[in-house]
Amino acid sequence: MKKIDTYLTDYKAKTNPDELIDQLLESTSIRRFVMNHDLKHDTIVSSLNQLLAFKEGESICQSCKGLYECKMSYLGMTPHLSYYQNAINLDYVRCQYNLKDDPKTKIKAYYVPKKIFDADMADFSLIGDARKAIHQHMISFLNNYKPSHPMKGMFLSGIYGAGKTYILAALANELAKKEYKVTFVYYPDLVRELKSSIGSGDLEDRVQELKKAQILFLDDFGGESSSAFIRDEVLGPILQHRVLDELPTFFSSNIKMKSVIQSMAFDGSEWETTKAIRIFERIRTLAVEFELNEKPKLSY
Repeated sequence: MKKIDTYLTDYKAKTNPDELIDQLLESTSIRRFVMNHDLKHDTIVSSLNQLLAFKEGESICQSCKGLYECKMSYLGMTPHLSYYQNAINLDYVRCQYNLKDDPKTKIKAYYVPKKIFDADMADFSLIGDARKAIHQHMISFLNNYKPSHPMKGMFLSGIYGAGKTYILAALANELAKKEYKVTFVYYPDLVRELKSSIGSGDLEDRVQELKKAQILFLDDFGGESSSAFIRDEVLGPILQHRVLDELPTFFSSNIKMKSVIQSMAFDGSEWETTKAIRIFERIRTLAVEFELNEKPKLSY
């Protein structure tokens, strides 16, 4: 939001105060405020700066869909008018998106340090075509996704240190702010846990949880020593359920999506390759691939 004082003086000099007042009263909020406090003409004229700033801020806030696209100078704040000691005062209070509970309570994180959820899309580097494309997909997802309007997630592939986990964590934060329930899993540790729980009820409970997660993030996918059992009895059913129910799924990986076939065909046989291709096809159905081959120019 630009500083309104930089143009108000010129604007008022060129515009009749009564014309300005008529424009201000087009705002239902301002009209109600004036009526509730029975404000006189002189009081309104002497407070045109405050009222114009309020109207501009109100217009910005009315079209806002969440903190991730806040255009106010003070993030998450919305203008508020008060009348005190015969004067109109303009203050800023927390907006509807800033009043919600800590969004991190909406994120179930497994084997992931909580500090990564300090990630912020405001720090996202837009240097490079790949990062711009990723950012565009994220914004589109945040603006347009609804359970009734399914959208593909992302498969972020590329070198170590490119910021893939940070990108996913920043997106998870924004989705949590929009009241979505997010499950964020460090996949290699998940595989190790599931291997140790084979034959127990814990395995089936975790598989069911990941199948049905409202929005699922699998971080460092392909960075683990897997097995045919994990592929066929755990990962396959999870991905298949999410494909059928069109549930958003996001991945980060040090290998390209196509390389999943080679990674999960454990003995190179035709049968193994066929099973690995099934995993690849499910991932491709769930997510759009973006490749990051260089580290961010600016540190996250």
